[in-house]
Amino acid sequence: MENNGKSVLIVDDNTSIRAMVRSYLKDKGYSVTEAADGISGLEMALSTQPGVIVLDVVMPGMDGLTVCHSLREKGVTTPVIMLTEKTEIQDKVAGFSRGVDDYLGKPFNLVELELRIEALFRRSSGAAESAEPVITRGELAIDPNRHRITINDREVILTPMEFSILKFLASNPGHVYSRQDILTAIWDTAYEGYKRNIDPHVNRLRTKIEDDPKNPKYVLTVWGVGYKFNDSL
Repeated sequence: MENNGKSVLIVDDNTSIRAMVRSYLKDKGYSVTEAADGISGLEMALSTQPGVIVLDVVMPGMDGLTVCHSLREKGVTTPVIMLTEKTEIQDKVAGFSRGVDDYLGKPFNLVELELRIEALFRRSSGAAESAEPVITRGELAIDPNRHRITINDREVILTPMEFSILKFLASNPGHVYSRQDILTAIWDTAYEGYKRNIDPHVNRLRTKIEDDPKNPKYVLTVWGVGYKFNDSL
């Protein structure tokens, strides 16, 4: 019996890792597909539309960062967990700037991988236990129940992380939140060293909702503290 129809695509050129992850997730009730390289992984992600993608960084043909960037360029918002042996902050920032939602260093624990997959499913589902009102700020409208953003009635496609950040800030305009405040509110587990890595997600969010991302009117930077949503709209 599948776990509420939740599907995971594993893209990794390591046969052993794919087999290990596939076996574990299937035992947990997930529907699992897999690809052995970046090019076929990209094609499969586009054709099968999985719920979460587990993506290796270093692969033949097309590396994981390029795969993720290509998906985002095509408007695909499927959450991506990147598997990598590179755990330096600059490597993570590079990934987040290309639309990666989470990182997991190799070697990894299968239980932790499952927890992170579950966290991404919860964020991306758009399901609500009770109806939430639409948040309207100027020309911007945030519909939590439909997981939908519009500006002047034009829909804007956001990743689950970008949507969560925007909804969190817009829910209390004018309140200044530190990066850690934002992570604590929207992240389902604690990630050591991720404090400043909220920045690439904010930058990508601004490119999608702001007329001039360098001079934003919605999500404002409070230097030395963090971010706030403009309360003068």
